[in-house]
Amino acid sequence: MKNNATKSRPPNEKKPSLIKEILNDLLVRRWYVTLLATLVVISAMLQAKTSHEVRKSVALSQKLREQRQQKEIDWQSLRIEMSSLSETNRISSLAKKELDMQEVTSKNEKIITL
Repeated sequence: MKNNATKSRPPNEKKPSLIKEILNDLLVRRWYVTLLATLVVISAMLQAKTSHEVRKSVALSQKLREQRQQKEIDWQSLRIEMSSLSETNRISSLAKKELDMQEVTSKNEKIITL
């Protein structure tokens, strides 16, 4: 036998929409589950964004560290070059003062052939 109480509807009443029932259940009756799910999704998105920013920062840090090392190498090379140039100037000035040496010019140049 059919249960007439559950099957009978007034003729002008519409059938309930499944989508409306699901939304009503999620947003009204179980709003805390929807809120919790939304917070979990937002948290996951923020975690992904933070991880991406950390990776970018680490890559930039490594690049800057390599640049600093290259600058230090360049600085050491310049210091060595300055030292060798100043040593040459020091030897040249000592030779002029103590040994009365002169720089070679076209006037005082002498060519000896063997």
